[in-house]
Amino acid sequence: MKLGCYIKLGDIVEAIITIITLGNGKSIAMYIAKNVFGKDSCGCEERRIFLNQLTCKEEDGIKI
Repeated sequence: MKLGCYIKLGDIVEAIITIITLGNGKSIAMYIAKNVFGKDSCGCEERRIFLNQLTCKEEDGIKI
């Protein structure tokens, strides 16, 4: 029986950014990514997943 993962670093960082930017973190990141760096994506979701995997090693899918 797996107890689960309680501390997900990516989710915590995302929550802090949301609080600091009053819910506009992703739109600000997309604006900077497109206008300053010329990128199509800010990489927010990829960064959140990476940080979650640092503190929590969950397996994808269901094992039978």
